[in-house]
Amino acid sequence: MNFIGFARKAVLMGLMVCIALCMGACSSENGTAGAGTLKFDLNIVQEGTDPLFVVPGQDMVLEYSGENIQTIEVGKLSAGWTAEVDYEASKIVLNATAEAEKEAKIEFKAKGGDGTEQVKELSFYNLNSFNDPNGAFVLNEGNMTTENGSLGYITPEGYVIGDAYKLVNGTELGNVAQDMAFYNGKIYVISQNGNKNAVGELFENDGTLVVMDAKTLKKEVTFSRNQLEGLDWPTHIAVLDENHIYIRDNKGVYRLDMGTGRISFVEGSDGAPKSRFVVMGGKVYTFQNKNYMCNILEISPESDSVSKISLPYSAPYKSLYSIEKAGEGDVWLTATGFGKYYVAKFNLATKELDSREIGSEPNVGSAGVSFCVKDNMIYYANGTTLYRMKFDEAAGEEPGEEEMLCDLNLLDSNAGLLYNGLAVHPVTGHVYANSIKSFPLFTTNQIWVFDFETSVDSPFAKYENYTHFPAGVFFYSEN
Repeated sequence: MNFIGFARKAVLMGLMVCIALCMGACSSENGTAGAGTLKFDLNIVQEGTDPLFVVPGQDMVLEYSGENIQTIEVGKLSAGWTAEVDYEASKIVLNATAEAEKEAKIEFKAKGGDGTEQVKELSFYNLNSFNDPNGAFVLNEGNMTTENGSLGYITPEGYVIGDAYKLVNGTELGNVAQDMAFYNGKIYVISQNGNKNAVGELFENDGTLVVMDAKTLKKEVTFSRNQLEGLDWPTHIAVLDENHIYIRDNKGVYRLDMGTGRISFVEGSDGAPKSRFVVMGGKVYTFQNKNYMCNILEISPESDSVSKISLPYSAPYKSLYSIEKAGEGDVWLTATGFGKYYVAKFNLATKELDSREIGSEPNVGSAGVSFCVKDNMIYYANGTTLYRMKFDEAAGEEPGEEEMLCDLNLLDSNAGLLYNGLAVHPVTGHVYANSIKSFPLFTTNQIWVFDFETSVDSPFAKYENYTHFPAGVFFYSEN
């Protein structure tokens, strides 16, 4: 179920990268040097090397070693960036403020006692805005029995930080991170096991629920397993405000009041499926498949109970797979019934249902996501094959036909299984998919990014061997 993160190019997450940069002419420990041949190595240890990621307000240390080094000069720095050479400790200390420019190329000129000099330019990236609507988060469950969850981040430029949360905070998310929600400039991450894995082993991490600042990723509030006692494998979360945080577990849905720490069960939510919530109009929605009836469950902040909205009896559905927001008052859904599969739009007030049959059963995955949608374009997958359907054309026109886009396994034989559902970027329209070779060989994996308006068989971007059971891809929202 679980896993780690990424990096911009094919470098395994967790690999400690040491860059040896031969840069003639630098300064010795005491700033003096003989006339011998200059030797200089600059050693950097970080997950990812191009560019080097700098956390605002945190020192980045570039250690160096060598012989016959006389001086090291740092080139011109833009506002907010600083660099100091510590000859006694053989290091260069770099720092950036939160207001500093995002990207910087910094020149280091090393001079030796023999009169030679070399110039080396390094690229740095200031992690000062994780809430950019053009970025993307990848939440990783981590290996259930051996590691914690992690939160990766893909910058708008396409750089990948394998575990941005750990880089910023120095600590880790809980074991089996499952879902995340955005509210009022904050990110809420829920994990299934917190600090104790499924076989009872204790882990060092920040617990079951972590609340962080969406811009900086700095943690603000954490809840341990003991503080959320009573929850049985929590999987999904929705936030209306700090007093109305809804968490789904094996029993149903609970409300957490962060102000008091009180947890209360939402009556009528029994059997709420392992599926993402929809937040719309100041209310939270999930669904319930019971006795061959499909109900949308509406939860409002005025009551710790649900209102059931039944789909029409005429609907040929036995059960729903998942739901997504379609617009104020409407939800998209995927469903099955009598051996057939459907996508549909359902109005919660009028109960009007507009349904389309599709040819293949959509994957659901452990995260409970069976499709994604942008505008009226529905994307889903069966196995490793991706499909789309234009739900309707302009007013009065016929809907589009189901279209097979590509088979990931045909594009890469190592893409043996799709892991969890698809995601579509609300700004770019790019479609994200995660695949693994197999469950035993999960370290061979792929992150796919497609621009299907340009090409259906060539990815816009592809990152290999970065994930450890990704729970899903998420995009910052102002909710």
